[in-house]
Amino acid sequence: MKMDDVPLKVKLILYIGFSVLLVMAATTAIIISTSTSQHEDLAYKKSIEKASNYANQFNSDMQSNMAIARTIENTLTVYNSSDRDEVNDILREVLIANPNLIGTYTGFEPNAFDGKDAEYAGTEGYDSTGRLVPYWNKIGGTMFVEPLLDYDTSDYYQLPKQLEQEVLTEPYLYQGELIVSYVSPIIREDEFIGIGGVDVSLNYIDEIVSNVTAFEKGYAFTVSNTGILLSHPVHKEWIGMKTLNDFNDPEIEIMAEDILVGQGGHIETADPTTGEDVIIFYEPVRTGNYSFILVIPKEDMLSDVTALRNELILISSLALIFMAGAAYLVAIFITRPINEIVSNFEDISDSALKGDLNRRAETDVVVDFRKIPSGLNDILDSLQIYSDDLEKANKELKSLDQMKDVFLSNVSHELRTPLTSIKGYTQNVYDESLGDINGPQKTSLGAVLRNADRLRRLVNSLLYISQAQAEIIEYDFKEYRIAEIMDSTIMDTIMLVEANELQIEKKVPSDLPTIEADKAHLVDMLNNIVDNAIKFTPPGGMITLGASDEENHLHLTVSDTGIGIPKELIPNLFKKFYQIDSSIRRKYGGTGLGLYICKKIVDAHSGEIWIESEPHKGTTVHIRLPKVRDGGEVGGNEE
Repeated sequence: MKMDDVPLKVKLILYIGFSVLLVMAATTAIIISTSTSQHEDLAYKKSIEKASNYANQFNSDMQSNMAIARTIENTLTVYNSSDRDEVNDILREVLIANPNLIGTYTGFEPNAFDGKDAEYAGTEGYDSTGRLVPYWNKIGGTMFVEPLLDYDTSDYYQLPKQLEQEVLTEPYLYQGELIVSYVSPIIREDEFIGIGGVDVSLNYIDEIVSNVTAFEKGYAFTVSNTGILLSHPVHKEWIGMKTLNDFNDPEIEIMAEDILVGQGGHIETADPTTGEDVIIFYEPVRTGNYSFILVIPKEDMLSDVTALRNELILISSLALIFMAGAAYLVAIFITRPINEIVSNFEDISDSALKGDLNRRAETDVVVDFRKIPSGLNDILDSLQIYSDDLEKANKELKSLDQMKDVFLSNVSHELRTPLTSIKGYTQNVYDESLGDINGPQKTSLGAVLRNADRLRRLVNSLLYISQAQAEIIEYDFKEYRIAEIMDSTIMDTIMLVEANELQIEKKVPSDLPTIEADKAHLVDMLNNIVDNAIKFTPPGGMITLGASDEENHLHLTVSDTGIGIPKELIPNLFKKFYQIDSSIRRKYGGTGLGLYICKKIVDAHSGEIWIESEPHKGTTVHIRLPKVRDGGEVGGNEE
């Protein structure tokens, strides 16, 4: 009896049974090792979580402070009473209502508040300029107001003015207090006119952080993003005076670089204060660009883990030696047939991926695995049959698709001739060229003309799609004035505009340069856009065609006062056959081809098209087309 005919179950008993005890010992060692690793990970996670929790607490405090500054700015942005006493009352009340604040203030540009700076120059509560710059503070314990200092040079005023955005300053000493300023710019009609802000003492951070402990001997402190110490449990003289880089420790310098960019992490180094080996965890306080730092002696943090690991080293080593021998035997006698099957499967897989389904798996393997290659071969046989059927069906589908394109193109061409005749004769009757008609007849003929135009545009759309798929669209580029193209669109759509009780106008400067374009296709494009505007604009609305000169392009716009489009749906509008939803399709009709065709025509002109819209506020379609370039060719062929 060949060894390959011996069942795998028997082999496992022969080769692995005698090594069960060794495997159990090795497994026990692995479990214990995993446990010690988990204990170590848990110690790290607890430390990181503690640092993160305090960082989040301070972050929440700073967000609240910035919200107060933002409230002052919002109030003064819309404030129109020009009452300086009322502004002072507002600042004083905010300071009273928020005990955590040490100061509230506003500062306006010269004459930006009420134009009366000269009347207040040098009076009580104002500086020599008379500008409205009140600073309400309670530094020293008593609330009072004084003019802001150094606003022409200090960051708390100049940064929001330059950046026109909210600013949180670096910590600085002011009258013996380590404070930080939260400032928001006051902007009216896109012009900076002043600031609103609050000051917060950072002493409370030192009071909280100095009482933080971790394990037995761990402690915490905080720093700014530039590394300035904001608190320390022992060395109070370092607060506001010393930075992380002053410790001259390479690891601490790496930590300082992370803190500067708002990144958290941990390092291992010697404590600059005690000289012990420590693990330092740091987490950013996002709002204030500060970081919370937790310092834990390494021996203190990992004492339990180290003891457990030392006890298990010997047992684990012995177990690994015996397990290695057992694993070697298992690998020789069990993995060999599996590897052969896997290798065979890889060869078959590579061939199948290249389209060759004729290869078959080797079935001369151990009895326990024979069903695997046999089953694979059965699958490959079925796949070969399906592949042949799919190839045949694919050829038939391609043939049907070509027939469909030809049929669509022929039908579109055949429809255009009778449509032209119908519209022409109807127009003659409508114009009373063939005799007088009464009012109801004229109204009915007007409806026929409008619908003939819509049917003509639909036929043109179908013809365009069929030609695009057949790649036979041709463009005839010549120089045109955009006003001439827009006039053609207005003429084509005026009856439909009037029938829907709308107005249409053109706003085009007379000195616009010409563009190289295919007039017929551009008119079709604008007709499609205007047709959409007509459908989605209620009676009494306005449709505006505009154009402006940009550096290298003409910028065309078609705006309406219609129902608008939700912002999340706009990216789908240029897809073929796309409509916003079934209710829109039932109410307004349409094929979903118009904007798709517009996009293809604009692409052929090397231009851009996009849509801006809000529900109930109307829609604007933007088209940017290149100008005529000397010696250059603008435009392109349909892909």
